[in-house]
Amino acid sequence: MSKGVNPITPEEKDRIDKVKKKNENMEQFFVEKRSQWNKSSEEIYSIVSIDLSATSNAKEVFEAQAKALTLRQQISDTINYFINKRSSESSNLKALIQEKTVYYLIGFPVKASAGQMSALIDGHIAENERTIQIIDSYIDFLRETSKNLESFGFSIKNRIELMNYLGK
Repeated sequence: MSKGVNPITPEEKDRIDKVKKKNENMEQFFVEKRSQWNKSSEEIYSIVSIDLSATSNAKEVFEAQAKALTLRQQISDTINYFINKRSSESSNLKALIQEKTVYYLIGFPVKASAGQMSALIDGHIAENERTIQIIDSYIDFLRETSKNLESFGFSIKNRIELMNYLGK
C-alpha cells in the first residue's frame, strides 16, 4: 500500500473512540457489580462456620440457604441478559466486518492483499471484539459465583447430615 493513505477516517476514529469509551464504562460497571455479588455471597458463606449443633442457629442457616437460592436465580437472570447482550454485540461485529470488507474491496483507494485487508479490518473491529470479551468475562464470573453458591448449599447439607449422624 502507498504511504499517506489513512484507512481510518475521522468518522471511523470517532466510532472507535465511542466504543472504547463504552468499554471503559462497561468495565467499571462490571467491577462494581462483581464487588456487589462478592459482598452478597460472602454474607452467605459465613454461615458455613456457624455451630449447627445449636438449634438457635437453624433459622440463620435456613435464611442463608434461601438467600443462596435467590442469588442463584438472580445470577441466572443476569447471565441470560448478558448472553443476549453478547449476541447483539456479535451481530454488530459481523455487520461491521462485512462493511469494512466491502470498503477495502471496492471503496479503498489502494488495492490491499487479503492479509493486509485482514489486518486493516482488525484495526477497525478491535474495540468491538473487546466489548464481547468484557461481556464474556463477566458471564464467566457470574457462572463461577453461581457454582460457588451451589457448593455452599451442598456444604451446608453435608454438615447437617454429619450433625444428624453424630446425633447432635
